[in-house]
Amino acid sequence: MKKNAVLLVIEGTYPWYRGGVSEWVHQYLRSITAKSFNILQVATDQFRDMTIGEALYNVPSHVDKFERIPPPDLTQPWKKESKRWFKEVKERIHPLVENSEIVHIANTGTAGWLGKEVAQKYKKPLLLTEHALYWKEIAMGAIALECGYKIPRSSVDKQHLTNVFRKIAAEIYGEADKVVSVSRCNVEEQQTLGAQNVEYIPNGISANWLLRSAKQRSQKITIGWIGRCAEMKNPMKFFEVIDSFETENVDNVQFLMLSCDADEPKLEKKVKHRAQKYPKLTFKWNRSTENYIDQMDALCITSHNESQPLVLFEALSRKVLPIGWQAGDVTDQYGLILENDIDTRQLVKKVMALWETPEQWQEEVQQRFLEVEKHHVWNKVFDRYKDIFSTIIKH
Repeated sequence: MKKNAVLLVIEGTYPWYRGGVSEWVHQYLRSITAKSFNILQVATDQFRDMTIGEALYNVPSHVDKFERIPPPDLTQPWKKESKRWFKEVKERIHPLVENSEIVHIANTGTAGWLGKEVAQKYKKPLLLTEHALYWKEIAMGAIALECGYKIPRSSVDKQHLTNVFRKIAAEIYGEADKVVSVSRCNVEEQQTLGAQNVEYIPNGISANWLLRSAKQRSQKITIGWIGRCAEMKNPMKFFEVIDSFETENVDNVQFLMLSCDADEPKLEKKVKHRAQKYPKLTFKWNRSTENYIDQMDALCITSHNESQPLVLFEALSRKVLPIGWQAGDVTDQYGLILENDIDTRQLVKKVMALWETPEQWQEEVQQRFLEVEKHHVWNKVFDRYKDIFSTIIKH
């Protein structure tokens, strides 16, 4: 292992799950090729015993080491359990961190806490890139986190866990040499918990995704939905949207839904069963966005909570208009996005009114496409991380 490695500490998403965080990690590793990486993963999911060769993503060759460790027991008092957990895993971590010059954590969950402890113990600079606020997702009713951790059902236990993750976040903000937020909407809450000089660096897309020619228009509008089958993504609301198109007697419409495993089996069963009821809906499971996005004219976002979903920019890069309801950074800056108290029938009416004026539809899409082209291409995004490395790594 090389001495200039980055120790990237993550939770159980990449490389076995699809999703925004997994894609961010994948593109980050592909872009920062001047450094080698050691990856330490808190393996909270059912893929814990699978090999790298069985993963959805191809792990690049400059990842020298990929170590998976079990999670802590969050049903136990955190102060005592965190000490027990660190003692259990520290020998497995040592070979990774002694050959690394910086610790990079991608959340303020248990992996973030562990990375913070490692950085303190070995006196390494600590970089945080925060995608979602775990404590906020729990408070808003998430039944599982993206890392795969199942949230307890009782309100008392949820409140306790919310407090634990808020405390972890505050500790990490206090220790980090640099805090990066992937979402503008999270910055204020990060600062409230003590984060200093937060830098906003957005999500992105590959330059080869950019469709610079005009998108071919079909007679029927295709409304799409893309996301993990997770309660926070609220896939069931997409079926309400389909119902409203039928209620409004819209004939020139069809639907395409792409979802994938989020380790929420009850919701998965419910979604798959409901999808079978709609003749105009094509349902695809665990398929790549890249193979289907061009079939869509609009992408419906129904999430209860978001930071900055990657699929927002993937859609706009292919001149697909985001529609739906405001959540986090999903605002009317990026599409036909409505306030949360507006019902599905009103969304349908607004979408069809815009669709029936083709020049205006094209103008709305093109304006937002140019925004993505200017600010949300991966090479521009990760050039900013190279600048951060040069600033906080002491040679």
